[in-house]
Amino acid sequence: MKRSLFNTFTILLALCLSLIGAEANAQTLDNIADLSGVFSQHGSVMLLIDPVTGDIVDANNAAADYYGYSKDQLTALRISSINVLTPQEIATEMQAAATEQRNYFVFKHQLANGTVRNVEVFSYPVMVDSRRLLFSLVHDITDKALLQQEISNRNRIGFVIAGISLTLLSALLALVIRSRRHLRIANRDIAYTNAMLRTFIDAQGDLVYLKDAKLRYVFVNKAFEAFFGKTADQVIGLDDYALTEHDFADLRRKTDMDVLDRGVLLQDETHWGGKIFSTTKFPVTLPDAQTGIGAYIRDITAQRMDEKKREKTTKRLSILSDILTRSFPDKQEQLDYVLHEALKLTESIYGYIYLYDDQRQEFTLNTWTKGVMESCNVLNPQTQYSLENTGIWGEVVRQHKTIMLNDFQRPHALKKGYPDGHVALERFLSTPVVVDGHIVAVVGLANKPYDYDDTDVLELSLLMNGAWNTLQRHEIQEKLAFERSRYLQTLVSIGDGVLVVNREGNVEMMNQIAQTLTGWKLDEASGRHYSQVFVIQHEQRSVQIADPIADALRTGKTQALSNHAILVSKHGQTYNLEDSAAPIQSDAGETTGVVLVFRDVTEKMRQLKQIEYLSFRDPLTGLFNRRYASDAMEKMDIPDNLPLTVVMGDVNGLKLTNDVFGHAYGDQLLQCVGDVFRRCGRQNDLIARWGGDEFVLVLPATRNDEAQKLITQIKAEFAREEIGSIKGSISLGFACKEQMETDIATLLRQAEEVMYQAKTLERDSFRKSAIDDIVTALHNNSMREREHAEAVREIAQAIGRVMQLSDVDVRNLSDAAYLHDIGKIVLDPLLLNINHHLTEYEWNEIKRHPIVGYRILNAFDDTLHLAESVLAHQERWDGHGYPRGLKGNQIPLLARIIAVAESYERMRHDSANTPALSKEQARQNLLDNAGSQFDPEIVKVFVEMLDQDIPGRL
Repeated sequence: MKRSLFNTFTILLALCLSLIGAEANAQTLDNIADLSGVFSQHGSVMLLIDPVTGDIVDANNAAADYYGYSKDQLTALRISSINVLTPQEIATEMQAAATEQRNYFVFKHQLANGTVRNVEVFSYPVMVDSRRLLFSLVHDITDKALLQQEISNRNRIGFVIAGISLTLLSALLALVIRSRRHLRIANRDIAYTNAMLRTFIDAQGDLVYLKDAKLRYVFVNKAFEAFFGKTADQVIGLDDYALTEHDFADLRRKTDMDVLDRGVLLQDETHWGGKIFSTTKFPVTLPDAQTGIGAYIRDITAQRMDEKKREKTTKRLSILSDILTRSFPDKQEQLDYVLHEALKLTESIYGYIYLYDDQRQEFTLNTWTKGVMESCNVLNPQTQYSLENTGIWGEVVRQHKTIMLNDFQRPHALKKGYPDGHVALERFLSTPVVVDGHIVAVVGLANKPYDYDDTDVLELSLLMNGAWNTLQRHEIQEKLAFERSRYLQTLVSIGDGVLVVNREGNVEMMNQIAQTLTGWKLDEASGRHYSQVFVIQHEQRSVQIADPIADALRTGKTQALSNHAILVSKHGQTYNLEDSAAPIQSDAGETTGVVLVFRDVTEKMRQLKQIEYLSFRDPLTGLFNRRYASDAMEKMDIPDNLPLTVVMGDVNGLKLTNDVFGHAYGDQLLQCVGDVFRRCGRQNDLIARWGGDEFVLVLPATRNDEAQKLITQIKAEFAREEIGSIKGSISLGFACKEQMETDIATLLRQAEEVMYQAKTLERDSFRKSAIDDIVTALHNNSMREREHAEAVREIAQAIGRVMQLSDVDVRNLSDAAYLHDIGKIVLDPLLLNINHHLTEYEWNEIKRHPIVGYRILNAFDDTLHLAESVLAHQERWDGHGYPRGLKGNQIPLLARIIAVAESYERMRHDSANTPALSKEQARQNLLDNAGSQFDPEIVKVFVEMLDQDIPGRL
């Protein structure tokens, strides 16, 4: 059963790693935060081993504890320091695991104290940071090996006795041969003996047979005949493959060959057809001096089942004992522990516990089997179900009984199926947990290797009800303990100051907060009148303040401290207070004391003022927000402020800035707008960020000409700003109200309409200037980029003309060629002028430029038609280019032409530690890469141009 659990865990872990690897394109353990925790904290011994060097790369805590090393010591060793095999043998076994020829091994491992233990190892290859390692789970089987050795020794003694018996029989036969006089009697005795032997052999239920050297049957007993449904005459002379199906024959042939190869008796257990067989095979010398195989096979299924039942009974009692004596931090962990023990007890793979609310008829998930979520790919799995929406598993509640299905895939009228991605269920068992006639929970198990039966139902019911009784007892005990101490603990632990006085007003108890605020220690204050300890006054010394303790003692009702109360501590410190005084009353309703709860709200009052400030401000620009501006405009809409002018502004290029340079630059652009408005605005003007890229100015007592002058100033100030090579630009519109009859909302709408008209008129100017500004900034960062752009444009134009493209296509080709590297504007200028080989990070940065260029050109109608060609100019004919991996004619024609022109121009100039190629060398490089990097037809055209020496930069 332990091996099954290990196999299950290994398969689930390997499957999750491969699924995560498929999505991340790298099979790594580091990218899976949940699996990292499983590896480190799992109770099984786990190692990560380099299959080439044998280094122990990593180990979990259980491995360190098992081998007796610290984790650092263990990871400093090689596996040869632990495994007692020779280095060559270890290397062979690691190679078998790495190539997945074998994943299961049995070794002897030496612990730190010198002890040698027998272990079984499950080892699978995984990728960690592009490094191929072996993930190994180690399980100690020393006790199992010793038991098998003892069984083997007993069997050898039995065979020695049998050998002695055969020797005596042989001696008897020899005497018979030597004595002719008794030949007839001897023959009769031999026949009788053989008959008796055959009777004895046939009488037992074990399968007994003898095979010759070619593994053909020469003898079988009656049990063998009954098992295979054939007579001895039908079997004699056949081999296993002629007798049974191929898989079963392979299973028997393997152990036969092991006996012949090793020449020793071998014992094994075989599982077939749902049964378990104990197999004993041994070599037999035949009359022709060849070696055959003798065997007797016993069906031990019932024996093993009885053993499992005894184990389960012992296990169940052990679990119940553990639950009764073990301390759990909460109900969740206790039920989680019980569920996983139930899995072990029933040999199930999956399980759950749902708590059930009988009043609401609703299930709530309490716990799942560990690892089930890794196997279950259901999106947004539910944790609550109403009874009416459940399928067959809800019948546990509806019928108030256990539901058991050993063929879950068979259609059933009550089954509603399960969502896509859910683990496939083969066998299913669910039983209610009943307390006082009410179902309080439902436990379910699934996918036991063989059928569930009544024993499983009984064991599960006893286990869960026993666990639930224990849980209830613990809850009752905890509740009683809690009831005894909660009042005192609440008073002592509360974050507020707590002061308790008796009916005479003397202090009986103070918590730590009360001692800190009043400046009195409990031993100093105890027995004193509270008025000496709790000294309060009004913020204004001349104003009297009510005494909440005295009022509570007098009225027997809860009293609250009036506003503006100040506590004066023993040391003269003052605190703003909030408090309440509640009377303590006996069962008879008599007031026996007062509990005063008070808190320092000095910081709270300061924070409220700060929150009030922040609630009216835009956190990015520091200007007023829309909420505040809306209220303020209503208040400013008064006759004294006429003429009242509203200015609406919309920032140009915010989306372009965000898309090209990132939102940090976009935030800088908005902050810059806020700074310009503050510089240009007046003291009484209202300046606010209206939302997104829109701003509002409300100008009291401002005429049209004054508003126009302010707008001109703002636009001029903002035009001098530059964010990421994009110059500041804002569209502004205003509306002025001179009569109170005009509604402020109408005024705002008019200003917005004028602003949008201005934005429409300024759009083309901004777009053209934005492209020019970006190109100019790029070329200012690198003169080489300017030369490269101009040369590529000239070469691409020449190719387009030779290819007889239309004038429109040639013009588009020319523009795209000139702008093909515009996306490099986002690169650090140092990266543009780099004089060393690129690092991986630098290369990844440069590879972004086609996408950035596409975003820039795609933002404007005038350059939209160039965007695809710029995006694809780094694609390769063979599909190994970037950014999209387009192949062949999937790549736009203009992009293919630019790729040839751009590559040729780069080859003809010096670059990072690479000298320029001659014209002939560059020509040959193009030919060598035609059909892989470049379109072969375009290369052919261009090479012919080179050979014809067409004028230009060729």
